[in-house]
Amino acid sequence: MRTLPALAGCLSILLPAMAFAQTANMRAASESEIRQHLPGTSELKESSNGYEYRQGNKNGYKISNGQVCVRFPNKSTDCVSVKTDGKNFQMIDRKGGRTRF
Repeated sequence: MRTLPALAGCLSILLPAMAFAQTANMRAASESEIRQHLPGTSELKESSNGYEYRQGNKNGYKISNGQVCVRFPNKSTDCVSVKTDGKNFQMIDRKGGRTRF
C-alpha cells in the first residue's frame, strides 16, 4: 500500500514537468496561423477603429501576431495571447490560465 502514495508523489512531480516540456516548445502564433485556425475570419470586415466586425455582431476583433483582442459593445476590451508549436494552439489569458485554442 505504500506504492500508491509514492506513485501519487511521482505523478505530482512529473505531470507539471511534462506539461512544461510541451509548452516550452510553444511560440507566439503568427497572424496568418491564427486566422487559419479560427473559423470565419474571412467574413470579418475592418472598421475605422482598427477592429474587424462580422455582419450583425457588435463584438470587434483585432488579430495580430501572438494575440487576439475582443472589443465589446460597451467599448471594453479583453485580449489573449496565442501560442503554438505549429500543430497545437494554446490561448493564455491575462491571469496566465492556458486553454486549448
